Amino acid sequence: MEKTIIPVESIRERDVDLILLEEFSTDLSFCKWFTETCNLPEITEYLGAWRSITDFGLGETDLLVSYNSYKKKVFVLIENKLDTSFQNDQYERYLERAKRYIEQNDCDLSYTILLAPQLYCENQNNFEKYLTYEQVINRLEFTATARNIFKSKLLKIATEKLRRGYQPINSEPVQKFWHSYWEFIEGNYSELKMKKPGIVPQNSDWPMLFNDNLKGISFYHKLSHGNSDVTFKGFPIETMKQIKSIIPEKFQFIEHTKSFSIRISSPKIDRVKDFNSQIKEVMLGVDNLEKIRIWLLQNKKIITD
Repeated sequence: MEKTIIPVESIRERDVDLILLEEFSTDLSFCKWFTETCNLPEITEYLGAWRSITDFGLGETDLLVSYNSYKKKVFVLIENKLDTSFQNDQYERYLERAKRYIEQNDCDLSYTILLAPQLYCENQNNFEKYLTYEQVINRLEFTATARNIFKSKLLKIATEKLRRGYQPINSEPVQKFWHSYWEFIEGNYSELKMKKPGIVPQNSDWPMLFNDNLKGISFYHKLSHGNSDVTFKGFPIETMKQIKSIIPEKFQFIEHTKSFSIRISSPKIDRVKDFNSQIKEVMLGVDNLEKIRIWLLQNKKIITD
């Protein structure tokens, strides 16, 4: 009978905060694993972790982790999400807090990380750096202590809660914008393909496009961020190094946790406003994706070798 009873009925975001706070506060090997997995600077001296930090009148940071990386002091601002939606401008407020910490000389480097179940991470379009509950579960199980096995069970209960209850809610204004965007792509950019939008949640902000001749490469128009990104997933590190070494100066190279991107800055676009009133900005953003696509085809040998 005992084997059929779960330790607790449900896990809340606050519970996950405390589980992670304990790991950050008591296990340096976990801290080092976290920074390595998130592609953050190396830890040379660990300083501490705190929960529920409110600064600058810009909302709350769920977890704040601080450490030194050689001569640089690093702050990592972590937003923990289980099954609630992002608040208005929540990501932007994280970025602003991270910026203010540097401006006030509280730290030299600051980063924002989303911590959430994999399903949540894959269906959000705000945080580029994220760590999934499933990755934490695997880490806890790898260490195999009785305490960590118990914690992994708690996190599994949390991920199952999201999996059972996740139903995307359509936003009519955003859906209308996306549909107009899709029609614009279909009518003007024959080499870029986009899936016809169905249900479009409120936070959907990154239309994804692709090209039949560039496998494993996704084209993202990050509307509110003002970026046109072409992202490579599953490519060897040698390909990343080669591309990084030859991209034109007008392109930016962005390295993510498990992928990398080529970026051109583009005008910011509001997905809840009328599409036609922003069509010039849309065109500039998609034209930037086209520039990267053409450059990639000119250098396709690097990708296919």
